Amino acid sequence: MRSKIDNLVPYDPGLTLEQLEKKLGKPILKLASNESLWGPTPKLKAYLQNNLERLNFYPDGTGGKLKNILAEFWGLSSSNLCLGNGADELIFMLTAAFLDPCEKVIIPTPTFSSYGIAVTIVGGQIIEVPQKNLAIKLDSLVPFLTPEIKMIFLCNPNNPTGTYFSEKELENFLKKVGEETLIILDEAYIDYVQAENFPCSRKLVKKYPNLVILRTFSKAYGLAGLRVGYAVSATKTIRQLEKVRPPYNVNTLAQEAAYVAFQDKKYLTRVIKETCEEREYLIRELTPKGLRVLSSQTNFILINIKNSPVVWEKLKKEGILVRKMTSFGLEDWLRITVPPRKFREQLLICLEKCLGN
Repeated sequence: MRSKIDNLVPYDPGLTLEQLEKKLGKPILKLASNESLWGPTPKLKAYLQNNLERLNFYPDGTGGKLKNILAEFWGLSSSNLCLGNGADELIFMLTAAFLDPCEKVIIPTPTFSSYGIAVTIVGGQIIEVPQKNLAIKLDSLVPFLTPEIKMIFLCNPNNPTGTYFSEKELENFLKKVGEETLIILDEAYIDYVQAENFPCSRKLVKKYPNLVILRTFSKAYGLAGLRVGYAVSATKTIRQLEKVRPPYNVNTLAQEAAYVAFQDKKYLTRVIKETCEEREYLIRELTPKGLRVLSSQTNFILINIKNSPVVWEKLKKEGILVRKMTSFGLEDWLRITVPPRKFREQLLICLEKCLGN
């Protein structure tokens, strides 16, 4: 066993929804993983059915069809994109391609745990920079910028907080980072952003060759079960990334589903509109109850609740599964995925009941 991974804990996905419902003997409303309860475009079912006869053949190893339509959106070449089995795989590929043992990586915390896990597995050295008020302040990272820093992970909007940094803040920071340092900008939740001053990564990625953008089809597009993500960056960066990409890493149905979902702009617009409306409604309803609810630009909200593990257990018994934040070091917080309107009252009534007991 490699000593570097001695302290890593295998990922625990917990019980499946079916297993949990069987255990509790009731239907469960799962609001723990930031999945879209709206689901993917209805156009997808028939399209995937027509592609089932191709499953005896390997997928397109280049992902050319999907990459071409994404490249058109970004105003770039397909050589500026790399597909991954979800953004998680791309995170691991980035560390494998660019990080030698003991090289330093800056990670502001709390944030998505996959960054630190990937760095640890390849033997990199993590420099954690705790963030005050649960919002990433890029200026707080500047004192840690040295020529030895090989990589910086930034999640915007951030998971698990839902907060964001602006385009002005990001560009000021990018100007201070050395050209040999890769900045990984994870924009998994960008589709839910309504803030006008949010960074325009389609512009910035063309200006800064050391910037890598990560996107996913797991959230707003509703394809979490098929695992499709992609990276956008300078050609030389993507070329290195392709060297460590497993052959045929994105399966046939995943590629086709992402291709269809990306083109159904009407459905995506509706999902985003309704999600954001429900998000703001929940914040308005919960804040007057004396709860601290962080302003969010994602499809989830983070709530400060006293005795949150107890409330979490009560909610589960009521048939609602949310996410405990203890693994993020946030003992008195719960993260709740924003559900469609039909589940709104169920969530609010159960939450009030569990807080009152």
